[in-house]
Amino acid sequence: MPAIVTNKFRIHNAKQFVEAFDEVSATSGAAITDANGVLNTNMYLFIGKVTAWADDTAPPTPTDSVSNTVYNHWRDMIAAKKIGSTDVSHVAPRYNWTTGSNYFAYTHANNALFDQQYYVMTDDYNVYKCLANNNSGGTSTTKPTGTGTTIISTADSYKWKFMYQISAARALKFVTPSYIPTQRVRKANNAIANTTDSSFQYDVEVAANTSGNGAIEVMHVTNGGSSYTFETGTVQSGHTETTTTCKITGSGLATDSIVNNDIYFTSDSGSGVTGKGGTITDFQSGTKVVTFTPALASANVPADGDGYSIGPKIIITGDGHGANARATNTASGVIGDIVVVAGGNNYGNAVASIHTNAGSSGAITPIIGPRGGHGDDAIEELGGFFVMVNSRLEYGESGNFTTNNDFRKIGLLAQPLYANGDVATATTADQCVTITVQSWNSTAFAEDELVTGAQSAATGKVVDFKNNTTLRLIDVTHGANTTTGYDSIAGSFQTNETITGAGGASANTNGVAGGDLEKFSGDVLYIENRSPVTRADDQIEDVKLIIEF
Repeated sequence: MPAIVTNKFRIHNAKQFVEAFDEVSATSGAAITDANGVLNTNMYLFIGKVTAWADDTAPPTPTDSVSNTVYNHWRDMIAAKKIGSTDVSHVAPRYNWTTGSNYFAYTHANNALFDQQYYVMTDDYNVYKCLANNNSGGTSTTKPTGTGTTIISTADSYKWKFMYQISAARALKFVTPSYIPTQRVRKANNAIANTTDSSFQYDVEVAANTSGNGAIEVMHVTNGGSSYTFETGTVQSGHTETTTTCKITGSGLATDSIVNNDIYFTSDSGSGVTGKGGTITDFQSGTKVVTFTPALASANVPADGDGYSIGPKIIITGDGHGANARATNTASGVIGDIVVVAGGNNYGNAVASIHTNAGSSGAITPIIGPRGGHGDDAIEELGGFFVMVNSRLEYGESGNFTTNNDFRKIGLLAQPLYANGDVATATTADQCVTITVQSWNSTAFAEDELVTGAQSAATGKVVDFKNNTTLRLIDVTHGANTTTGYDSIAGSFQTNETITGAGGASANTNGVAGGDLEKFSGDVLYIENRSPVTRADDQIEDVKLIIEF
């Protein structure tokens, strides 16, 4: 049977993943939950693999077998660093606003929306969603500006919705040539989820949410038609205006062409009539007096000099209610734009029709906004089913991360345990087998070389040899010797045995310690194979992982 996994499902999974980084308990102990039953979902980024790929310029694609995902990544794991909630963000593909480009406009019926450039980031790090694009995908030549909550109309006939501004701190962590961060700052109770964020987005979210579900905030003109009657002007003197009548300029207008059109007042001198109006039911060409319905409130009677606009009547029908719009023209008799007077709500489908005595062939499409309104949830509206994990590996990270060797593997590890079975909570963890040596023969143990224990016959690959006293190994294999070693397992490295390297280095072991984490504990959630990343004492690695749900 035909079926589909919706984008909502992908975004839901991405949100659950991000939220897991906020569910971290600092409580240590053998259990996965703390004393209050709160799940410990500590996440760690780890690095591994010091030895070369078959071709270091073309790392192999990771495979998701039990042997690899559950076991083998632990063999060459070097160190791990804890990931905090501020190190994770939803991201969306990056589209820079560029003059001369064409952008898609949001429509509720577009099932390929997330594959199209319908939003932009400007050089101010402001993100805007395109709601109208000059009716036919015209060229954008005017950069959207402003951080308000209302729709922004630019000189190139585009309409934009300001979504949010990316702070300098978040830009540093999460903006890349291909992605930009997106988030929702408002919780269900309207509290700010992250108080370090600008209030701009909070204002946008709250304003959007007040519009309700299924609001119509824009309408697209798909055909401007011809011969429609329009007039803009000011209310004229010589008539006492009422709640249903006023005197207009009426230049060359005939009763047949203006009756059944709408009149809307576009400015006033204090009556509050701006944005209000009705349908013209009568026009006296001699006196230039129009009669309209429904009646205005008594406090909103227009006055001489108030602005008005007359155009064909727009009727919106559908399963919602309350939407109202008026037409304006950009050429004689041609519908150029639709101004939404009221967006209404609860529309799941809507149709707009043009009712007038003059003009023909016009066609307009109501555009239904997302649940909660445009700007209510930037993650859902911009397709934030990508998640970026950012971690800075600063120098040696207290000695746990090598600065003498390279690495070729990066991964995410969830809920690891310490070697003693307690929940891992430390900022960093060293997963190498560490051997302190004495009686060294002065030949350095080289990075990546194989080291063998004379008594245990255990082997391991060198990560680094620090201060000529501390040797760290990965890819450790037990030997055939039946004597137990440092971990009480037969064939493991032992204290007071001679170890030798393939290059001639040798020394006696003075002490042996295993990795901080219990092997095979937790879950490896993500693996990325890379070309070698070379490290140095004065170097910081800015690691950014992109996970698509």
